[in-house]
Amino acid sequence: VLNSGKKVSMLIGAGALGASEEVMEAADLLGAGVAKALLGKAALPDTLPFVTGSIGLLGTKPSWDMMMECDSLLVVGSSFPYSEFFPKEGQARGVQIDIEARMLSLRYPMEVSLHGDSALTLRKLLPMLKRKTDRSWREKIEKNIKEWWKVLESRAMNSANPINPQRIFHELSPRLPENCILCADSGSSTNWWARDLKIRKG
Repeated sequence: VLNSGKKVSMLIGAGALGASEEVMEAADLLGAGVAKALLGKAALPDTLPFVTGSIGLLGTKPSWDMMMECDSLLVVGSSFPYSEFFPKEGQARGVQIDIEARMLSLRYPMEVSLHGDSALTLRKLLPMLKRKTDRSWREKIEKNIKEWWKVLESRAMNSANPINPQRIFHELSPRLPENCILCADSGSSTNWWARDLKIRKG
């Protein structure tokens, strides 16, 4: 299913937190972009050029565009519940990995459901994946992401009295200490946490 796709998108969640290396390798082979459910925000750094950021109501435009245009979907360790942010049914062929069997094909009709730990299952899957030689889909995703970060930066630089909240999160990202733990409350701050905060490795 994944080898036949020309435009592969990935969605990862909390179940991918221990499978970062495997997710990166799969994304590289498939020429895919990777969107993240909020619970999986720390699974991959936002500094990677193919990470589209959050998905959903608090998601990014690159994540939305990727899901709306893909022909294949690989979901790893996510029970993201909002089906309107998935590709339209019939648009994309789906493959899902989840440690909870009851979550398989629950949010989107999957052609292949793989019951298991994300890292272990991806390790078994990776040797079966063929590297996409046409990288135009991946290049388009990376271009969209680059433009999106510029949009967010320009919004953060808009002046406000007393301060633009987006600016706080924009400035916070490079100042975060290594291996810190971040907690987000609900409310408008969740918007900035989801979209503007750049998670680094660790």
